[in-house]
Amino acid sequence: MIRPAVLFLAALLMAYGVPARAEDAPKGLFTQDGRRFDETSLTGGWHFVYFGYTQCPDICPTSLFEMTAAIDRLPVELRPRVTPVFVTVDPARDTSAVMSNYVKPLGHGFVTVSGDIESIDRFAFRNKIVAIRHLDQGADYLVDHSSYLLLFGPDGREIERFPYDMDFQEVSRRIGAHMAAPPAASPGAG
Repeated sequence: MIRPAVLFLAALLMAYGVPARAEDAPKGLFTQDGRRFDETSLTGGWHFVYFGYTQCPDICPTSLFEMTAAIDRLPVELRPRVTPVFVTVDPARDTSAVMSNYVKPLGHGFVTVSGDIESIDRFAFRNKIVAIRHLDQGADYLVDHSSYLLLFGPDGREIERFPYDMDFQEVSRRIGAHMAAPPAASPGAG
């Protein structure tokens, strides 16, 4: 359980930024193929987004598997309209190559996003995701973070936030309902 004081400190750090360690690294968010990534990257289609990291021992791999299972349960004609996106909360270890290799077995054309720590933290904060890196644990440190699957509609706005413990069949059913609804009447929009 994360203490409220730690969450408050994490929120402050994300709001005001944490300096990147590598001064020479390009600033911003980038996909595995080097394209810049920002909020506008989530427009023009349906995006299913997860914030996590590749060294996570349990929650992240399960969540990514649940994402692909939910997409697999959609009607065949809807599947290609959903782009899964994996955003790291551990950019120091999750390079584009590491992330790309990590999601390759999952299929579905995953987009992976990494960048400098400050950009990652700001993007996470804007999406109400908290990440706390336990760097005092050494090279094999863990990262405590929020674990939600986020669905963004074609206008780039978050449509629904699915908790970790929601069954992938229910997640799939809800995604299908959102995709089938007229844009103004999308269930849960807001």
